[in-house]
Amino acid sequence: MVFTKNKFYLLLAVIVISPFLAGKMWWLMHSDKTIGEFRFIGHGNLGSALGISSYPVIRFMIGRDTIYFNGNVNLDGKTGEKIYIRYQKDNPQDACVDSFVCLWMETIAYALMPVLVLLVLYVMPDRLDPVIPKNAKVVIGKKQFFRIIK
Repeated sequence: MVFTKNKFYLLLAVIVISPFLAGKMWWLMHSDKTIGEFRFIGHGNLGSALGISSYPVIRFMIGRDTIYFNGNVNLDGKTGEKIYIRYQKDNPQDACVDSFVCLWMETIAYALMPVLVLLVLYVMPDRLDPVIPKNAKVVIGKKQFFRIIK
């Protein structure tokens, strides 16, 4: 297959992002929803440089079992307030507040770094681009898996 530089970098970005998205999608497909309750604010030390962090401790019930877990750092909530959560059916301890930020921010943060590296390589001027010159084509095949044609 022959790719232009644009299509090749787009393909690389999709390949880099896919494992992060697939992992989160698998987690969401195997999770269940319930309602939890803010119990109290916990404090932890993230390190001397970052200082002390605050996080809500959230409780929810599964049958006759009571599960406690730590919510995201600095998540707002008052003691006794009800909140939607998601948890793994096979492992209720693996729980998360059911909001976009709580579910997806970690995935976005982990996927962002490799995408930024690809973006820097893509926008670099030709004289600095060590991978693919501007008007080159990339050939991916069986004999020679990766080849650049100028």
